[in-house]
Amino acid sequence: MNYRWIILGIITFCIFSYGIIFQSIPPILPILIKTLRISYAEAGALMSVFTLPKFLISLPGGILSDHYGPRKIGIASLITMSLGTGIVFLGENYGMLIIGRFIAGIGAAGVVVVGGKGVTSWFYNREIGFSMGIFNLSMPLATVLSLNFMGTIAYHTNWRISIFISLLLGFIALFLFLLFFKNINQVEEKRISFEILSGIKKAGKGIWYVGITWGLFNAGLISFITFGPDYFTSIGIDVSKAGLISSYPMWGGIVLSPFVGILIDKIGRKWIFVAVGCGGMALFIILISLFPNKASIFAISIGIFVAILTPAIFSLPAELLPESLIGFGFGIHGTFLGIGISLGPYIIGILRDITGNYLLSFIAMAAFSALGILPMLLLKKTYFRH
Repeated sequence: MNYRWIILGIITFCIFSYGIIFQSIPPILPILIKTLRISYAEAGALMSVFTLPKFLISLPGGILSDHYGPRKIGIASLITMSLGTGIVFLGENYGMLIIGRFIAGIGAAGVVVVGGKGVTSWFYNREIGFSMGIFNLSMPLATVLSLNFMGTIAYHTNWRISIFISLLLGFIALFLFLLFFKNINQVEEKRISFEILSGIKKAGKGIWYVGITWGLFNAGLISFITFGPDYFTSIGIDVSKAGLISSYPMWGGIVLSPFVGILIDKIGRKWIFVAVGCGGMALFIILISLFPNKASIFAISIGIFVAILTPAIFSLPAELLPESLIGFGFGIHGTFLGIGISLGPYIIGILRDITGNYLLSFIAMAAFSALGILPMLLLKKTYFRH
């Protein structure tokens, strides 16, 4: 059973590669807007179209993962994600970039579901908080590295070089997954019966509350990361520092997630961690818009609340669902994530186009996150009365 730590390492790197591919666009957003002559809403769509397949693919992907095991679904997903990124790298116009991002997003939707299913299956009823803390290092680390280096690389060379780096990491993840990943149990390959209504009934309402909160939280967070570099450069901050400040919300996850995971294993009451994370991020997003000269401190503070929320929300499916429905649960997780981060950046881009500044956009980002508290209160009322 010690092999579970190897599995955790492989999945963590796969999510890291997904994070680099996903976040390769925000640092080069000003270059793409200028080079392709596109609007802010169109630029935001390059993020939204990547996440749109999560809404369409996550639930079927979760069912397939429960039936066939995560290995086969993971291989297919990593291949698709890399293929789409290759199209972006070779794309000559905005239309090709949109197509490539959509295809990459189809694969990414499967990677995220397989990641959650794989870790939970190998750590079910043991060290789930700590393992999810390690698992959740990958996305913040990818975001920090992307925001701090991809823009600089693109400005000194070409935006395609940044995309190529993300493509290379996708291929490495695929190679490692092929070589080392195993399903925890021998999976009986049988004809799939897509009894989605039956799955919904067995899963109960709790996992839907978790999914809604995860979608709302990420609508705010990904919108901030997407438009943060442009906002900070628009108020006179140089591009390198703008990327650095925009990455601060992810630093907390890198430093604190494993420790938060240990606390979750000891304390329980995961819904409280999630609610506090939503409220804290909403507060400090508003403060950044009101006091931009203090943006660095407030952005670091956001990172603390991101680290409080993420291990807890990824641990909740194991508490709410039997092991046989974990893939289905992470499918719901991914579906609402897709809705949130597809609509979030696009709505924020529209608000920026309409108003000509970012004040209303930042209010909307904070509102997304604050609304995530409500499903957690319903979860507490329904499932955790103590």
